[in-house]
Amino acid sequence: RDVSAELGHPQGADVVVDVVQGALFEDALMSCVKPLGTICLVGFTAGQKPIRPGLVLIKEANIVGSLWGRWARENPEGHRQNVEEMLRYMETGAVRPRADRIFSVGDSIDAFELFEFNKGRGNTVVDFTTGRDPRSKL
Repeated sequence: RDVSAELGHPQGADVVVDVVQGALFEDALMSCVKPLGTICLVGFTAGQKPIRPGLVLIKEANIVGSLWGRWARENPEGHRQNVEEMLRYMETGAVRPRADRIFSVGDSIDAFELFEFNKGRGNTVVDFTTGRDPRSKL
């Protein structure tokens, strides 16, 4: 919510895209999304957690589920355009991916174990490049 306020939205975000779910879902619902806002569930990498309907009612929030893979298969041209647009956002700095940990290729087993046991917070990155600081592009 603090970030939303800093961006000029003190009541919270209109839309929260949750790709993790798990224990963070209720935090997203109760503190990040504004009343009458929408949470879009597109994944559950941290596992599924039961959704308590009372919290949804109190917040007056919309919850929408979406499986991106099916849409991408059925709309390959639209998917290509979306990916190109996301890459432009990252190139210009309009969107900055959050990387929890960045591992070298030599430490890739540690990266997979972090992911497998749900111990990461944010994206876990394996850097396949050499000779540069992997954080320079993130």
